[in-house]
Amino acid sequence: MFAAPAFAQSPKPTIADVQIGFGAVYKLGCWTPLAIDLLGGSQAWTGRVVVTVPDSDGVPTRVISESGRPVGIDPGQTTRVRLFVRVGQSMSPVTVQFYSGDGKERAKRTFYAGSEAGQGMVTGGIPATNRLLLEFGPTLGLGDLVQDGDRADEQLKTRITRVEQADDLPTRWYGYESVETVLLTTSEPEMYRPLLQNRGRLEALQKWVERGGRLVIFCANSAEELLADNGVLAPFIPGKFDKMERLSQAQPLETFSGSEQPITRDRRINLSVPSLLGVQGQILASAGRSATNVPLVVRTQRGLGEVVFVGLDFDRPPLRNWEGRTSFLRRVFDWQERKENQQTAEQTESEDLSGHLRNSLDQKFAGVQIVPFGIVALLVGVYILLIGPGDYFFVKRVLRRPELTWLTFPLIVFGVSAAAYGIANRMKGDQLRVNQVEIIDIDVSDPDGSDNFARGTVWTHFFTPQVSEFDLRFQPSYLGQTELNQSEQLVSWLGLPGYALGGMQASGSQTSVFDAGYQFGDRLASIQRLPVQVWSTKTLASRWSARVNAPVYTDLQQDGEELLRGTITNDSGRDDSGVELEDCLLLYGRWAYKLGRLPAGKTLDIDDSLQPRTVKTSLTSSTAGDDTARNTADDGTVLFQNAEWDIARLVKSMMFFEAINGTRYTGKQHRYQSFVDLSSLLKQDDQAILLARCNAPGSQWLTSDQPLASDEDRRWTYYRFVINVEKPESSN
Repeated sequence: MFAAPAFAQSPKPTIADVQIGFGAVYKLGCWTPLAIDLLGGSQAWTGRVVVTVPDSDGVPTRVISESGRPVGIDPGQTTRVRLFVRVGQSMSPVTVQFYSGDGKERAKRTFYAGSEAGQGMVTGGIPATNRLLLEFGPTLGLGDLVQDGDRADEQLKTRITRVEQADDLPTRWYGYESVETVLLTTSEPEMYRPLLQNRGRLEALQKWVERGGRLVIFCANSAEELLADNGVLAPFIPGKFDKMERLSQAQPLETFSGSEQPITRDRRINLSVPSLLGVQGQILASAGRSATNVPLVVRTQRGLGEVVFVGLDFDRPPLRNWEGRTSFLRRVFDWQERKENQQTAEQTESEDLSGHLRNSLDQKFAGVQIVPFGIVALLVGVYILLIGPGDYFFVKRVLRRPELTWLTFPLIVFGVSAAAYGIANRMKGDQLRVNQVEIIDIDVSDPDGSDNFARGTVWTHFFTPQVSEFDLRFQPSYLGQTELNQSEQLVSWLGLPGYALGGMQASGSQTSVFDAGYQFGDRLASIQRLPVQVWSTKTLASRWSARVNAPVYTDLQQDGEELLRGTITNDSGRDDSGVELEDCLLLYGRWAYKLGRLPAGKTLDIDDSLQPRTVKTSLTSSTAGDDTARNTADDGTVLFQNAEWDIARLVKSMMFFEAINGTRYTGKQHRYQSFVDLSSLLKQDDQAILLARCNAPGSQWLTSDQPLASDEDRRWTYYRFVINVEKPESSN
């Protein structure tokens, strides 16, 4: 008898599986979570994980686990590693490698994209212009709401995905970059208890909201555990939890929903709802003897983002079975009615404004001429004629020596190539050029203005006349200052949404000549060895944050008619570092006040003499852009199509898209980089926004510690100060 052969376990680890996005759903062109399961072999290993995915140009990009936190793999055990990736093509493969401490590759596996995850496959990315809602907690049942307001256009669909356990929530704020709204339901509080052991996930969610995210919380029966002091969700609610109250009347809910469908036949209910003290924000629906203490729906600002608190459990009866729940939830999410969506859809393209901005920046390089496609096609036709019938006629009929084609053919090719190079060099130049747009938002909420949160969003489109490789890091600048407190940077490439040439969904088969690609540094704060082809462009994006001193001091009050009175002071004139704010526009509710220049150390009075105009008129008028626009309407507004390549007008449309009814005005969408739209803050009656330009040096990219810049760069830098407004005592 012979013993059965024994197969020794390999000492090397294996890559067992990966999970990308949230429930295998992720958006193209956005940072998204990636979980990697490594299965240990017969011996222990320590090293780093490398993940490779293509960007929107097909160039491989690599993300590497942090150098200061090596990955340890125990024999026979599964180790989960969490990273963040930014996928640029709709059906992109994901390649995972494990390198040991000596730099040798010990494991490698490629996961190809398919319709479903599993068996060595990952799902393909959804369009960057989709609206993605992320649910955590018991399902709320939003199917009817999504179907009621959804668009048939695949580019503009609303999608809902779920996180099943707390450990799958991101540990970094940018893990939520693809998400429009995070929805928390709390009728099963045990799902939230693990977050008490790892508050890093709560901090990530807080930072995301502060940077412009939107959080909706449904909490009633579990309020005593989750909302009380030291509760998991206590930092997010718009007040301090007091006690539980009984809600017996359905009328407040039915009135808010606008639905004629009653919750119960006798319009009486028996619900337990939380009572809050010191409520901040807009109370949209309330109940009880002290309505301000028993808010049912509250919308409040949190940094530059928004929190909507609903003191109800809509996943439980009787609200779960209420026929009017769709109308109620639509108002909570502030979504348009289906009829309004359909009417707008007939007049709207699926092109996104971020892609239009990228194309506009491509046309603004000083000293670089774009050759029209028609001329290129004509020259190609001439070239074909020269090397074909032209060469044949010359050697056959003129020289009468056909064998000389061995000499004339390469001479024609060389001559045409030299001429093409000379023309291109003359038209495109031999200098690097940079076009950059930057929006800096400051939440002026600290009374002494010494510790205000600032968020910067930068789009950089640069042209290089030769094949180059760049080591890049981003240096933020605030009013010319580069030494910033608690500064944090996030860098990336910027993709083009849609199916157009170069679009992220049209690039599934697009490849690059740069096989080596480039990689992101630790915490995604730098880019190393970025290759760019000759006479080509690359678009980069950066998001930064810091704590800053606000130069604006305000004393503004609402005069009772939705108008403002008071003063605004440029308080930066106290020393030599004073800066002048230009083209100032003060926005409050639906009104805008044109202030002009605000020099350092000066104060402007806000009163009736300023004659405010509507926000929409002010941001779409003939003076809203850099270029002089023609064909104005009777009210002074300019059709977007008449000035759509004007960077200033385009950026202002992105900054206040909803406030100007941007879908109708521009005929386009604003989904990919929609976090820059602060229109929701104009709905807060205790907030105003001061929009201004500043000539102080803006943020810049550094390559080998030298600025990525030239003398003919074009830069547009805008500041938005979110400032407090005092309301009349009668409205408090």
